[in-house]
Amino acid sequence: MPTSRLPACRLIPHTLPSRCRNPSSRSPTPRQFSHNSQLLLVVSPASPRPQLPFLYPSSHRLHPRVRNGQWQLNRLLTTERKKYIKDTAKLSVKFSIIFFAISSLGTIASLAILSEQQERAFPSPPEWSLITKYYFRNGRWEEVPENNQSGVPDWVKTYFQFMGALDRLEDTSKDGAGLKEQEEGGILVPGVGKAGFDITGKSEEWRQGYYEVLIGMGRAAEHIDGWVVEKTTKRGHKLAWPPEHIKTASNPKPRPPPPRAPDPPLEENCELISRPPETYYLKILTTPGFTSHQRLTAALSYADWLAFKGLNESAEEMYQWGLDIACAGLPDATNIINGKTGVILASAPSVTPNVVLAATTMATHYATTGNVATALPIFLSVLRARRAAPPAPIAPPPPKVESSIWNSIRQFVETPPYPALPPTGDEPLLRSPSDVCEEATLMNFISEILFASASSDAQRSAGLSWAREAVQTAKSYTASEPTDQKARRKCMECEEAGLDNWSKMMGRLVKDAKAKAEDSPSWKGWIGLGRNSEVVEKLESEEKDVLQRLEKVSDLIMKESTTKITDTSRSETV
Repeated sequence: MPTSRLPACRLIPHTLPSRCRNPSSRSPTPRQFSHNSQLLLVVSPASPRPQLPFLYPSSHRLHPRVRNGQWQLNRLLTTERKKYIKDTAKLSVKFSIIFFAISSLGTIASLAILSEQQERAFPSPPEWSLITKYYFRNGRWEEVPENNQSGVPDWVKTYFQFMGALDRLEDTSKDGAGLKEQEEGGILVPGVGKAGFDITGKSEEWRQGYYEVLIGMGRAAEHIDGWVVEKTTKRGHKLAWPPEHIKTASNPKPRPPPPRAPDPPLEENCELISRPPETYYLKILTTPGFTSHQRLTAALSYADWLAFKGLNESAEEMYQWGLDIACAGLPDATNIINGKTGVILASAPSVTPNVVLAATTMATHYATTGNVATALPIFLSVLRARRAAPPAPIAPPPPKVESSIWNSIRQFVETPPYPALPPTGDEPLLRSPSDVCEEATLMNFISEILFASASSDAQRSAGLSWAREAVQTAKSYTASEPTDQKARRKCMECEEAGLDNWSKMMGRLVKDAKAKAEDSPSWKGWIGLGRNSEVVEKLESEEKDVLQRLEKVSDLIMKESTTKITDTSRSETV
């Protein structure tokens, strides 16, 4: 065979490396152009390219995979880039700390401003601790409808805030230092528990604050009576449920929960949120150290609660208890009021605000339960006693304060003094200009009783006259442009109630006059010339005028309420 036809592979020398050899098994060898000495940095005739040693990485002895990644990282993290990253990290940490400090200080400042606003709106005794003041102010704050997004008081939060304050005030190791049990082990009241402590050793400011906490818990307990929470839920995640949402034997068809609300708990997993309201009212009544007015307010509040529950006999007993408390502050009650009927004697030399309040609430209870024969003499005697009271001295005008930035800062920084304590109610009654609102209210009650129980046209006319006088009395105070806006608003509402009462009376008279005209027709009545037609037209004209006045007053009250809500929302936004 000719040599030229032999396979080409046989001509390859055996000294050549095999092609199946693993290239990764070779030992790393540096490139020639980067491994020469420093003297070969210039172009030499033997090398076609310049020798650059810095192009060869220092990690040439590492594994190829590691060497390639490390080489990329070394090329990325240059000296300038490392310095830039360090400076950026330092600035990030620095500005983060500054932002956190500013936001924290801003939050603390906003809480301090809110706490100061609450303290000025609802002062707390200076001897209380900061935590007790915090609970008390939050409880009073939640009672104001404008302070809640829903526009109604949050009675659940109010109750729990007051409960936190009450626990600290009755703890002898905290704000209750110096409290004493009335007897060894305390006095037990059936159905209520322990009676109140003996707080005669505490200051008047402490006692006033303690009373506000107890009466506030009673108000809140009335609004959340029967509300429950689930036992198995954690304390911070418990939801309050009204009783109409819980399925019980007395409520087999509960009301469905609101949209996006969880399902209500089962009856066996529920527990009541609050204790009964009478617990706190009776604690005030059984606590030595409270004033007559404070104890009277608690008794009347308890009586109103019993009347709301339909327990009229028990409510009447509580109203009588309140009258006894008021009479206990008199030197000789037999010369001032009849303790059984509640009628203030015409020969009474003077009366006290407590007696007037107790008699008025008792008469109101009698009127609402249908016992108008007993209520009417009490209303008349109270009105007579109010009108016979001596006028109150004119209060001096408040001192003028210069409006300057320095005064504003000083008023904000200085702690306001605790306000003067309210009167005990055992002082002689004085007639102030704003008392005309109370007199107008009494006139409205008297007019309703006389008109509703009238058996003749003369009694109806008497009731109508009382209604007109009540409206005129209330209007006289609002027309005088009083400075007391609260009393002005009360008189406007009293005027509205009087006009509404007056319009209903006129409607009843118009209806009866038309019925009388139809029962006794005559030929003059057919053409509108009879006396009965003139009476009907006169009554209808008066009714129309009263309705127009009622609409005007109602619009004014609604406008002022809307303006107040708008101003409150703007101030909260600012």
